[in-house]
Amino acid sequence: MTWWELLRDAPVLWPLFLILFGITAGSFASAAIYRLPREGMSMTQPLRSFCPSCGKTLSFLANIPILGWLLLRGRSGCCHQPIPFAYLGHEIGLGALFLWAGNHSWPVDAGPFPFAIFLLVLVCLWIAAVIDWKHFILPDEITLWGIPFGLLVSLLTPEFQMGTPMDLPWGCSWLGLTLEDPAWKLSLAASILGASSAFTLLFGIRALFSYLLGQEALGLGDVKYLAAVGALVGLEGSAWTFLIGVVLGAFLGLANVPRMIFVVHFRRLARGRNLPIWNSCHLGWLLGRRIPFGPPLIAGTALFLAFPEAVRRFFLESWPNFVQDWLR
Repeated sequence: MTWWELLRDAPVLWPLFLILFGITAGSFASAAIYRLPREGMSMTQPLRSFCPSCGKTLSFLANIPILGWLLLRGRSGCCHQPIPFAYLGHEIGLGALFLWAGNHSWPVDAGPFPFAIFLLVLVCLWIAAVIDWKHFILPDEITLWGIPFGLLVSLLTPEFQMGTPMDLPWGCSWLGLTLEDPAWKLSLAASILGASSAFTLLFGIRALFSYLLGQEALGLGDVKYLAAVGALVGLEGSAWTFLIGVVLGAFLGLANVPRMIFVVHFRRLARGRNLPIWNSCHLGWLLGRRIPFGPPLIAGTALFLAFPEAVRRFFLESWPNFVQDWLR
């Protein structure tokens, strides 16, 4: 048995490894979520972790994932300001996500390197989703750099592009490629085609609807993000990501409108304005319909990465069969 198989079969060591790795990644994600949207900051500038309230360098204790937050009782050790619960949430969330991924996702069987790539992508997706939800931006550090990263992954781990072993990746037949060609060649071609096609398609949709609506209908960050997805998982993966994102975005928008109506209503009540709730409907609708498209796209990417065969079956078999039966 290889060391990877021995580690995976260890009943205590494997889940412990995943959880510790996950909460450490969650600590990194917290720093990235705070730094990347801010001008003059990056993951290396400043180099040391600092208190967001007073700017002082954090102690070793404060940097320990989960345990540091608990020992400090949720308050900064330097200025005693509350530490947002979100920091703890990122660490617990990614710890749980890594534990799930280590027991239910296909890259575990592909080997340690594909699994490490998969976990790295999950962390980036988590960071991008939170930043877009809070700030309505998708950072270039993830979107733009994701394109060359996806191209590199296509050369090193073709599993992300190849899909079903008996089928060519989407678009490869257009280039005259066959299953007799080397896997790296098929994967790289699929990556380049996926990135360029996804960028062109979404940029065109953005231009068209922005013109029709007279305002920006889609952020350029979403366009760059889908290009990075195409580079990582090819034309097929970017297509399913976009379709899932559209559906989830529609449901999210529908759910967010009534939420914002109640938020506006109760804020007015707190200010002493005792108005009927329907007076808050218009403002709640205006605020609620504006949601970032990044999180639904990211959810679509995560679903395809984790369950590629299930997503393929749904779109290519289950959904067409359902529509066909419904039309009879």
